[in-house]
Amino acid sequence: MNEGNHLVDEKAWELVNRMREGDQKTLENMTAYLGEEHALPTRAGNGKVLVYPAKAGAPVFFNIHGGGFVAGKAESDAEFCARLHEVMGIWVINMEYRLAPEYLCPADKEDIYDMLVYLYGDEEEFPFDRSRMFIGGHSAGANIATTVGKMLKDEGKSWFLAQVLNCPPLDFATPPREKYYGEGAVAPEAADVFTICYCADKIGLKDERISPYYLPEEELAGMPDALVISAECDSLRDEAENYARSLMRAGVEVTGKRFPRKCHAFAGSDKEGQDYIFSYLRRKLMEYEGKL
Repeated sequence: MNEGNHLVDEKAWELVNRMREGDQKTLENMTAYLGEEHALPTRAGNGKVLVYPAKAGAPVFFNIHGGGFVAGKAESDAEFCARLHEVMGIWVINMEYRLAPEYLCPADKEDIYDMLVYLYGDEEEFPFDRSRMFIGGHSAGANIATTVGKMLKDEGKSWFLAQVLNCPPLDFATPPREKYYGEGAVAPEAADVFTICYCADKIGLKDERISPYYLPEEELAGMPDALVISAECDSLRDEAENYARSLMRAGVEVTGKRFPRKCHAFAGSDKEGQDYIFSYLRRKLMEYEGKL
């Protein structure tokens, strides 16, 4: 088990607690279908997923929530997951992970990795199509999605038809104040807190488990095809787009779009962004089935 980050000061804790309180208020007013809760084994104990089942043999989308690595819950993405399930008619598995600063990187990645391995192996309870799997996330969840995809790829487990990255934070080494900032972007002060809370000083900020932005292109070869969504009014837009270019240079098929006038991680709740994701998933499924 990772030990908590003792470098976090009172001011940082205030922001973390405000975010978590906001999550709780959102959940109290949530009307979307939350899915079926399952407890799955991980190296740290049981983890939680919310499952939206479909017919046996249907594709599956593994969703990973955002929240700056310090907040958020699987239920936070219930509206996105419920709509994806309804519109696409596929399995959706909405995943939760341990949060910083109580648990440092890579605890979150270990949780998602362990639950994915378990889900993949349990065909009786979760009879989705193992050849038509997608992984994706929003903000912090997108960082986790691409990192876990790399972990599995390195082990020869090329499971995913594609990864969906909605406004991913991928570069923790560049100071937030050196990134673009405008209305709707992640405030540099908040980004500093996320970095302090999430990153143990024994792990460098360019470590691939924290900043996949710095992976050499030869290590990105063989990664799943990618949909990379960026937003004009987002401080993370440039690192997302540069990562997409690195994937392309490594031979990965990438679809990307910068949405004008949109803010950070908008596609999790914005119909235009969601429809863009759904359209991409349909295209990838049609390609797989030889219909395109």
